[in-house]
Amino acid sequence: YKVMAGVYAYTPLGLAVLEKIKQIVREEMASVGGQELIMSSLQPRETWEQTGRWDERVVDIWFKSHLQDGTEVGFAWSHEEPIIEMLKQYVSSYKDLPVYVHQFQTKLRNEVRAKSGILRGREFVMNDMYSCCRTSDEHEAFYQATMDAYMRIFQRVGLGDDTFITFASGGAFTKFSHEFQTICDAGEDYIFLVPSTRQAFNAEIAPVKSAPVEQPNEVKELAFLDDADVTGVDALVAKLGIPITSSTKTMLYDTNNGLIAAVVRSDYKLNEDKLKAVSDADWLQLASADQVREATGAELGFAGVYNLPEGVRLFVDESCESLVNFETGANKTGQHAHSVNWDRDVTRPGEFYDIKLAKEGDLFPETGEAYAVHKTAEVGNIFNFGTKKSEEMDFAFTNEAGERQFVHLGSYGVGITRLMGVIAEKFADGNGLVWPAAVAPYALYVVQIGDEPEVVKAAENLCDNAQSWGVTVLYDDSDKRPGEKFADADLLGIPHRVVISAKTIQAGNYEYKTRTSTETQMVSTEELKNLLTLT
Repeated sequence: YKVMAGVYAYTPLGLAVLEKIKQIVREEMASVGGQELIMSSLQPRETWEQTGRWDERVVDIWFKSHLQDGTEVGFAWSHEEPIIEMLKQYVSSYKDLPVYVHQFQTKLRNEVRAKSGILRGREFVMNDMYSCCRTSDEHEAFYQATMDAYMRIFQRVGLGDDTFITFASGGAFTKFSHEFQTICDAGEDYIFLVPSTRQAFNAEIAPVKSAPVEQPNEVKELAFLDDADVTGVDALVAKLGIPITSSTKTMLYDTNNGLIAAVVRSDYKLNEDKLKAVSDADWLQLASADQVREATGAELGFAGVYNLPEGVRLFVDESCESLVNFETGANKTGQHAHSVNWDRDVTRPGEFYDIKLAKEGDLFPETGEAYAVHKTAEVGNIFNFGTKKSEEMDFAFTNEAGERQFVHLGSYGVGITRLMGVIAEKFADGNGLVWPAAVAPYALYVVQIGDEPEVVKAAENLCDNAQSWGVTVLYDDSDKRPGEKFADADLLGIPHRVVISAKTIQAGNYEYKTRTSTETQMVSTEELKNLLTLT
């Protein structure tokens, strides 16, 4: 039930699916030694200030409020810091480690725009686990064990063949992470898959070598376009009569290390995660008009590599390295330089970087082969923090030699409600939901046709028998017409359907079909038991 954009309530059948998913996750977390607990959603500001993540320039999806006494609080969007704060009270010696704890909890994210139903909401159920280890080797072993456990989860819910361990950006968590991405047309991510190795990368972090673009043989004379009304890439290349691959985009960013300029070929989008990494910035944001004007002397829209002041650190994407006769801003209001060439008109950078967002047709640098691109939905992620957060929050223990050491921390998450949404999207057909047996709210849908006493008795007996076999049953004894009941059975996605009517009683058999079958068959009690208990 949709409460509002990005916020949903779960009615009984939906809750049953969620509980099935949670139980599978719970079992796999226990298999790697995870102990279940539950943390609070309400968190004090001071806990998060220790790692800088209260700052909205670092994390912009906080819900924040204050108590009546004025104390600032946040509605926890993650729990790394609170877990550390708590475990500091229980961990002092190497004998207290390792510790692996996990929880199922409702998370809140102040998303600018909630979309895709329960695939991306402002409120959702998540399982998050946290590992605290003594050494990097101990942490790496657990990290790998958890990756394996996650893949077992996705296999058990029916998504294993289409789910890939994907290299990704850590966002506000850490520099790098692993995501678990499932191929899904309703997803909002794309993975870039290396065909020969089956390595997968999120678009945000995929290492990219741009496919070669034909360059002119003749080197032209440097020229300028003086027209303040021509702004934007499309208008600019149209005015100059050049392909978009002969144009560059230059953006200035404010960072904790000062102002920087980033340049990509205009057919690419700049990747801020990659830029953040190569510039060693803790945070970055587009420079304001005032900052651009002060640094370049020009208004917004006219920055470029031509006449760029020396005080601005420059990061140029490798897609620009082989350009001949290219266009760039001239750092003068209303002016663009074109037929620009490296070495002659502008100094060739000592190093070119990969700071672009991957796109279809791009190459994997190590093998030179083109990526296979798939639309996906993220169903899980894991982060390796090393000792960074422990150092920030002074989370330490005494080792066997009596030395004080910082704890190695990992964070792991599976979106429970998102997983439910992906399963629904992956398997649904034109008639409704198709739940895999492992997560279906019920295994058997019993349809009673007619209200004769013998029909009612036969239907109730089947329900009792099925439950004695360990099969969960949803019993439809409503007054709806048979066609409506059959449509309801398909809509709800229960794996097995049995019809009880005067006709089936007379035949001494059950009318049986699976959710995905178009044909029914008549089966005996023993045959039905085998069909229901072997899946």
